[in-house]
Amino acid sequence: MIKKEIIINTEEEYAKFKKKLWLYRSWLYCFVSFNISGKVREKELKDFETALNIKNDKKRTRFIYDRACKFIDEYNDAHCICCEYHDSICEDPKHQKMKNGCCWYCHLQTNTGCPSRNLACKLFFCDHMWEKHHPLTAKDIDILLMFSPSRRAIARENTFVTEETFLRQLDIGSYGLMCIYSITKLFRFKNL
Repeated sequence: MIKKEIIINTEEEYAKFKKKLWLYRSWLYCFVSFNISGKVREKELKDFETALNIKNDKKRTRFIYDRACKFIDEYNDAHCICCEYHDSICEDPKHQKMKNGCCWYCHLQTNTGCPSRNLACKLFFCDHMWEKHHPLTAKDIDILLMFSPSRRAIARENTFVTEETFLRQLDIGSYGLMCIYSITKLFRFKNL
C-alpha cells in the first residue's frame, strides 16, 4: 500500500483539499493509505482520513452517514435547534391543525416521535424554523463531499424512509432511482 501524506495548515489549503476529494476517493487512489494532518479543522481532517482509508464502499458509506448524523445532532444540540411541539402540535400557525407538524404524512411517525435516523429528515426544517434559527444545510457538512453528486442528492432529498432503506438507496446511488422515489412520493402525497 502506498502512503500519501497531506498536511493542511490554512483554510485556503483546506478549501483546495475539499476540491480534490473527488480525485482522492476515485479508483486511482484505491491502493493508497492517507495520512492527513494539520492545524485547522482537525476533527474534520481525521474524519476525512478515516473515510478515505476505508476501501469498502458500503463501509465507507455507513461511516460517512454516521458522521454526518452525529455532526447534525451535535450542532442542533449546541444551538438548541429542534421542532417546537406542545402536545404534538406545532407552534407554527400554518401547521397547528396537523399533528406532528411537517412530519404528519410520514408513515414512520409514532406517538413518541420518529424512530428513524434519516439524514435528510435531520436536515429538513420548515420556514418557521428557518426564521427562528439557522439550521444546517447539506453544504455545511463537509464529510458529505465524500459522496458522489448523485449520493449527495439522495442524502439531501430522501425524506420519510427508514435508515436501512436510506442506506440501501445510497449504496445504489443513482439519479434515476432518486427520480423514481420522488415521483412515487409525489403521487402518494396527492392521494392523502
